[in-house]
Amino acid sequence: MIEPMRDLGRRLLIGLGIVAVGVMAIGYAYIFGGIATPVGGDRGVLAVPPNGTASAVLLDDGRPVFVVNDADAGVWVIDAQRPQLAGTLGELVAWCPQTRRFVDPGDGATYAPDGTLLGGPAEGGLVAFTSRPAPDDPASVIVGSDTEVRGRVPADAEPLTGCTSGMIVHEPKADETFDPSVAAEEEPPGWIWLEGTVRVIGDEVRLCDGQASSCEGFALTVGIDPASLADDAAGVGGRFIGRVRDGALEGLILVPDPLETS
Repeated sequence: MIEPMRDLGRRLLIGLGIVAVGVMAIGYAYIFGGIATPVGGDRGVLAVPPNGTASAVLLDDGRPVFVVNDADAGVWVIDAQRPQLAGTLGELVAWCPQTRRFVDPGDGATYAPDGTLLGGPAEGGLVAFTSRPAPDDPASVIVGSDTEVRGRVPADAEPLTGCTSGMIVHEPKADETFDPSVAAEEEPPGWIWLEGTVRVIGDEVRLCDGQASSCEGFALTVGIDPASLADDAAGVGGRFIGRVRDGALEGLILVPDPLETS
């Protein structure tokens, strides 16, 4: 009885091995045939806007980016957050359709469609994500995990022009914006839309609910040096994107108001 059982065991192992090899072969056929793409560290699949335009979108993890389709520069996926010093409140840039340039509403810096700094007080350009055409959808790109900090052109290489109206900024969908205190207590970890006022209370930086000065409802904000907000005694109010983690907010970014940038 022992020998037949051994033969049966060997046959089962051989059969399982054949099945495994077959599954792997099918998987590789799909990959190399363009039917499926290895996900690896990819950050999402984004639609490419019409030539000469840009779209304000979010990656799979909620990070705000722009997809730019420029006749000269090509297709680029650009991190929407402006260059900033560590420990300071982040801020998003906007896209000006008239000049086909990124504009920093905070300091007036301007950037080319590929993120290169054209002028202003910033030290360098925006962050660009690697991307490649989606094999099964030529109108989309797959955003990779690698990034590159773009440089700057010579100071007098290109004159700066203003944007008079219609800037493109990131905006939440209906019912997608939360009070900070509610988000910190009830929302799962991840990026989220918030509305409130950043204030320094004692030695803490808080995102307070609404515009009231009392700050009775708030979420603790980590990663921002209170000293960096010393000149904003009344606080910084508006709409924000931030990450919820361990009952607090991190990576807080101020989002330009579409009315103020128009």
